[in-house]
Amino acid sequence: MKTQDIFQDILSKKRVPILLSYAPYQSMIKYGQSNKMRDISNQIKELIATEKKHILEVNTLHKEKSRITANVLYISNELNSQNNLGMEKRLEEQRLRMEEVREEIKNREDEIQDIIMEKEEKNLELLKETIDYAYEYMKKDEVELKKVLEEIEILRQKLKVDREKRDKLEKRVNSIYGFLHAMVGAKDTEKLDEEFLSK
Repeated sequence: MKTQDIFQDILSKKRVPILLSYAPYQSMIKYGQSNKMRDISNQIKELIATEKKHILEVNTLHKEKSRITANVLYISNELNSQNNLGMEKRLEEQRLRMEEVREEIKNREDEIQDIIMEKEEKNLELLKETIDYAYEYMKKDEVELKKVLEEIEILRQKLKVDREKRDKLEKRVNSIYGFLHAMVGAKDTEKLDEEFLSK
């Protein structure tokens, strides 16, 4: 199975979160990332910022639409109950502005949908680049890890031999001291120590 096929198979089974907000991804990239990963991440950040800006604009437009609706109701009431014909011009202005606001909302919402799609495409591109990068470094790291583990095993074996040697030497020294203490006593052993060990 080719890499692209495997990637598509994975995507068909799983919803991919936005990697920049995904904790395991953030944890992994602390150890490194490719320039391409960095570039794609920056593009996604720009898309997220633009999306947020457009959402705020849509919210502002919806508030304006609510104000216009309230104005239209007030003006309509003035026209109907007070027969205030001077309000017709204001009503027409509000109607035209309402059409503009609706069109702006539609355009911004379409742009937001386009941004969401582009953000998801970039996120998948980042995922693919991340997988390529991760496996490239895992191969290198596994080779290096194997060397390190072999070195640790050599050191472990040497440490085992050195511990056995230490234990044997300690037993021999203790045995000799035991013999000397038993044979000549503690004071004379100290004299012998000074005579033989201080040289």
